[in-house]
Amino acid sequence: MKISKTLYDQMINHGLQELPYEACGLLAGAEQGHIRSVWPLKNEWKSSTRFYVSKKVVEETLEQIDLKGQKVLAVYHSHPATAPYPSYTDLKNHTEYGVKMVIVSYKTSYPHTKCFSISEKSYDEHPFLIDFS
Repeated sequence: MKISKTLYDQMINHGLQELPYEACGLLAGAEQGHIRSVWPLKNEWKSSTRFYVSKKVVEETLEQIDLKGQKVLAVYHSHPATAPYPSYTDLKNHTEYGVKMVIVSYKTSYPHTKCFSISEKSYDEHPFLIDFS
């Protein structure tokens, strides 16, 4: 998965703004693996360990992504105080197996980002590249 520095910073800043709660959103693009847009969503639970977005908000956001000729490539969320690895709850609630999961950890002074493909109760890590050009 590849993201521009500008879009990466947008995702990181969203997570910082939501601390101490988890942030969440969608990463979309027209071709597989190349992120073209970041869609921050509001964590309606205001929780530091979980996130929730209503079905209506998700559907409206998916419509906007579709209008841009893009599709969801990944769901991103933050871990305010833990490492960037999927929790049991993350695995259980991620049902779109063709969509990657990106986790940004704010556990250390510099945010740490990882990307995963999810399949039932397991995950595989994938490269997450920031394009500085």
